[in-house]
Amino acid sequence: YVSCFASAFSSLLSLSLQQRPVKQSLGDCVCRESHWRCLLLSLLMYSCLGVVAWCQLTLASSTSSVRGTSGMGVGGRSMIYHDSPCSDGYIYIPLAFLFMLYVLYMVECWHCRVRSELQSKADVYSVYERVLRMRQAHPCIWWKAISYHFVRRTRQVTRYRNGDAYTTMQVYHERVNTHVAEGEFDYSHCGMKDVSRDLRGLEGHPATRLRFTKCFSFTEAGPENDYLNQRARFFSEIEGLDDYMEAREGMHLKNVDFRENLLAYVDPDRMPWYTSQVAFWPAALLMLSWPLRVLIEYRTAYVHYRIEKLFGSEYSHSSPSPLDEDRPLGNNIGCVIPRVDTLDSTEMEWHIRCNRQVVPSYSEAMLINMSTADSNSLLDTECTSSSNCFLLDSSQTAQSYGALQSQEDCEQVPPCIELHMSILLQLNCVCRCGTKCLQCV
Repeated sequence: YVSCFASAFSSLLSLSLQQRPVKQSLGDCVCRESHWRCLLLSLLMYSCLGVVAWCQLTLASSTSSVRGTSGMGVGGRSMIYHDSPCSDGYIYIPLAFLFMLYVLYMVECWHCRVRSELQSKADVYSVYERVLRMRQAHPCIWWKAISYHFVRRTRQVTRYRNGDAYTTMQVYHERVNTHVAEGEFDYSHCGMKDVSRDLRGLEGHPATRLRFTKCFSFTEAGPENDYLNQRARFFSEIEGLDDYMEAREGMHLKNVDFRENLLAYVDPDRMPWYTSQVAFWPAALLMLSWPLRVLIEYRTAYVHYRIEKLFGSEYSHSSPSPLDEDRPLGNNIGCVIPRVDTLDSTEMEWHIRCNRQVVPSYSEAMLINMSTADSNSLLDTECTSSSNCFLLDSSQTAQSYGALQSQEDCEQVPPCIELHMSILLQLNCVCRCGTKCLQCV
């Protein structure tokens, strides 16, 4: 029983890791590819044909009065006769509409056929090889930042009023790109593997429509935080270079010609009869193109295949990230706030990166430890007399604004920290680690 259960479980697991094409129902075909232009034109043409048939088959009764031989109305009689309601030339109105709609209908059929011919087609085995290459390819998660500003310019334009031409000045704003930077996610420290499903069952359908998409995920919060930190650092370094910044990001597979849509046939040399031109153009001439397209979609299977890359397969908490390798070591590693926590405030993130004029509030300044001020009054005098003194301990690293240190770190604050708020404003000082670590610019 145990062996049977194990074999059944392994078979179910293998089936769950496979993906097969799904035969579409009639409703799914219409919803996915409605071909609404062809359907609308066909309905309008059928309506015009119905009006013409009604004019030809319907007889309307009408009466006319016939006067006597004397020319007077006395002695006349009325006659009733039957005739078509469109006998007075009204039948040419639906015929004219039918002709115009038929021309538009044929143009739309020609465009549909051209799109079908330009669509990428391949046999089943080449599709399997393409999927294998995409699964073995290394991903590249890229970022692109474009710094730009707008320049106000003027130009002369010629306008016309009452038949007279006159020249006037037009003011417009032109975008000027000043800096373009590109970067990508460094996942060498956390590892990567492909977790896409196995594509099977393409041979069981004469035609299969495939749609490929790319995505990535993380095994845990550690690799995801590394990705977010690298992304935030990249954009924050470019953000202040100009007035505006355009951010782009995406993912591509290296050394792979990725195509989003593909049509796979079991034998491309022997196509099904309903996909040939011999069947398409006679149906189009007979105004049956839309039913033929629905039939093609109904006989075509559909599969949405997702290429998924998983980051963090070799991640360990002891291995340093690329951000930690560039960061100097110190004693206050515990008070580091990730850049992700400050992404909501663009202005704060820019001040953190550039170290510009962020002074503590009055309540924060009151929390500064003043216990060592009396024993080091000489050092305090030297710090207040120079605008280039560093109040930040050399063993401490620059931290995010708003981070509070522990009590042990607070005891190492130099005595010159007792500067008053007025002196801080005059010296243009910046608070880097909450209220404890201060640095004079």
